[in-house]
Amino acid sequence: MIKYGLSASRRGKARFLQEFARNIYSNIFIAVQLAIAFIIMTAAVSSVLSRIEMYTPVKKYFPDGKGLYICNIYDTAPLDSELKNIDDVESVTSGYDTSLYYSPSSKDLSNGLGDDRMSVNALSEDMIKSFTPQMSSGKWLPNASANGDLIPAVVTENSNYKTGDIVTIMHKEKVGEMSPDDEDFDYADPYKYEYVKNKVEIVGVIADGSQLLGFSSAYLGTEDSIKEKPDFRDLYANVNKHGNMMLIVPTDCLKDINCKIYPCGNQIVTLKDNVSNERFKELELYLRDYGRVFDFEDFRENSLVYINGQLIKLVPMLICVIVLVIVSSVSASAVNIKKRLGDYGIYYLCGAKWNAYIKIDLVCDLMTAVMAAAIAVCISNVLTMSEFMGNTVISFGWLHLIGCVCIVILNILISLLIPGVIMRRNTPNEILMINE
Repeated sequence: MIKYGLSASRRGKARFLQEFARNIYSNIFIAVQLAIAFIIMTAAVSSVLSRIEMYTPVKKYFPDGKGLYICNIYDTAPLDSELKNIDDVESVTSGYDTSLYYSPSSKDLSNGLGDDRMSVNALSEDMIKSFTPQMSSGKWLPNASANGDLIPAVVTENSNYKTGDIVTIMHKEKVGEMSPDDEDFDYADPYKYEYVKNKVEIVGVIADGSQLLGFSSAYLGTEDSIKEKPDFRDLYANVNKHGNMMLIVPTDCLKDINCKIYPCGNQIVTLKDNVSNERFKELELYLRDYGRVFDFEDFRENSLVYINGQLIKLVPMLICVIVLVIVSSVSASAVNIKKRLGDYGIYYLCGAKWNAYIKIDLVCDLMTAVMAAAIAVCISNVLTMSEFMGNTVISFGWLHLIGCVCIVILNILISLLIPGVIMRRNTPNEILMINE
């Protein structure tokens, strides 16, 4: 009995493979179309998700209360000083510049700071944890810990530094006052200074093309255009290995170092809850002397318009492509069914049931879908190796999988509809007469 069951099972599998092989060319044609639909679905979902994933980390910085977003700032130093003197300001969020310097051409500063000196940048713990950029090597800052006296740091890929390097940074520290009799005495700055060195460990390298929260592209030197309506994208810098180099450390690691830390780039100014509408308008007009000013409501609206605009563009195109693929697939399936109807009629007269052949079509459709998935993976790998997708946002996750599964289910349901209708409405004799 068991032997008979195994034999029947093998015959069933052989029948599925035989029917699939008999229509191999049309199945390949359908699989290629489904593969294209899978790739387009994946690209569309990735495009929308990339926008949502970039907006979600910064949404908390723009609550329903009163606040101002200041961009294209003419000079951050006077603005920083002014904001500290305004009692209505609750907090200021941005990336930071510091008075720490390093030299891209000299890791140990053995020859001192040269003309290529660059300022060390810093990010708050909250901003570091809010968004993780793509790393070409190593790890991002929240996953790093201080190694003795070494400060963890990351660099952009346009540097000569690599993960594991120890880099010396330096800042000027006030150590006392000068006497008017001293040769270098200056009434404007009557203090003595000495250079203090510290060491940082490069724990990771930010990948070229990655987004970096806290620094605008204009600040990084990779983009200098001014948008009419700023949105959440302006809070990110697009890392470019041909742009300015950056070395970034956590602000928490600078508490014991007597260096200056001050905001840079675009700034998010959150106001206290008790600020009146009149005072809010007054501050908005006043701060326009330092840059372009937008309230939180406008910023949120611009961000949502950008995200929804992508949906409006992609959904009609996606629907059209899927409909074309399914119509073509159904047409090919109809041709296959017409070829096989005569065989089905003969099998029915020999004792087989219509449901058995519906099952055969279902299995063949599933095999075609598996072939389509394999083709889509091969195409994606070829595009990846050719660096065609190097600067794209295409990824694959469970939402992409759900979209592709929906395409497969829709294709199978419509493909099964044709043989099901024909078989239910015609007797075996009628089917054999049609196919004589």
